[in-house]
Amino acid sequence: MDEPTSGLDARAAAIVMRTVRNTVDTGRTVVCTIHQPSIDIFEAFDELLLMKRGGQVIYAGPLGRNSHKIIEYFEAIEGVPKIREKYNPATWMLEVSSIAAEVRLGMDFAEYYKTTSLYQRNKALIRELSTPPPGANDLFFPTQYSQSSWGQFKSCLWKQWITYWRSPDYNLVRFFFTLVTALMVGTVFWRVGMKRNSSGDLSKVLGAMFGAVMFVGINNCQTVQPVVAVERTVFYRERAAGMYSAVPYALAQVICEIPYVFVQASYYVVLVYAMVNFEWKVEKFFWFFFISFFSFLYFTYYGMMTVAITPNQQVASIFAAAFYGIFNLFSGFFIPRPKIPKYWVWYYWICPVAWTVYGLIVSQYRDVTKEINILGTNTNVSIKQYIDDQYGFKSDFMGPVAGVLVAFTVFFAFVFAFCIKTMNFQNR
Repeated sequence: MDEPTSGLDARAAAIVMRTVRNTVDTGRTVVCTIHQPSIDIFEAFDELLLMKRGGQVIYAGPLGRNSHKIIEYFEAIEGVPKIREKYNPATWMLEVSSIAAEVRLGMDFAEYYKTTSLYQRNKALIRELSTPPPGANDLFFPTQYSQSSWGQFKSCLWKQWITYWRSPDYNLVRFFFTLVTALMVGTVFWRVGMKRNSSGDLSKVLGAMFGAVMFVGINNCQTVQPVVAVERTVFYRERAAGMYSAVPYALAQVICEIPYVFVQASYYVVLVYAMVNFEWKVEKFFWFFFISFFSFLYFTYYGMMTVAITPNQQVASIFAAAFYGIFNLFSGFFIPRPKIPKYWVWYYWICPVAWTVYGLIVSQYRDVTKEINILGTNTNVSIKQYIDDQYGFKSDFMGPVAGVLVAFTVFFAFVFAFCIKTMNFQNR
């Protein structure tokens, strides 16, 4: 304990030290530094280690009843004044062993201590305790942590859940932003989902779905970064204390986001799907929810990952923002995949937003055979054929799209956990 009575009044200090004394009386050893103790507090100690400036030992031994041991030790030194009656032995001890006292006496208390029998007894005791008795075994613990990995995970998950529940400024902000975005998209693109007369109508729907996912996804990425940055600071301290390892902590952080993103995606999908007026089929609604949920989730995990691989929140924000434009460019919305140069099309396939756009469009229009007019031409083609020719979206590709979205989510979460485990940006 490091100065447990500092800043306390006399009564509070006495209560604290009485508790410490009760702890010692149960058989435990307490090592405690003390600052300007009263007589009662000083005499609650059994032994004293007194050092002069520079860390040299002046006295190491028992205090004795009414501090008589240490008083006898210093009074035995020639030239040291006797303690006055009812004088605080702690104050007297510091006064008679000060640097000024050493100059006055022409001696070094640290060197004097090394000439005493007390010093010899302490050295002998150290040698005795340093040698294990015959047949003794080294202290051994089968695991580094007191709990199993599963126990650590449960504790970390409960801790993170309480932390998230007590962070309304984080969760309510992203919920409110998602609600506003859903209402804005729904009112701007009011009932355009069933307008299928021309390629322009289809582009409106594509723009609505792409824009909404990007707005909410980027907001999720930005808002999670300060939360993870603060939690990482706490994690550094608690891991150093041996409370838990990195993997259970990271998994708990990852899983704790899922129910919040699920709620977020639920009301977003209901509002947007109804207001934009997509076709009310169970399969299409499910796919719209599935793609929206995993898109919001991988954006959230992407934000967490950027914090884990960077030293602070500011660098993480810059790193994440650098890819927003790239995600936009290669999403397949501004430049359809068939028109992307061959030497750049590889990035389209590793762009998570491109798979989101792919899934949203194909899930809603892969079975629609109604013909639409291609703007600027006199050509009419089916919607199913148009999204294949214009955007390269195959109607039978929903399975791989779903798998890739899940894979991106797992990948960002894995990189977050791996970097939390292997990278340490602490400054000491």
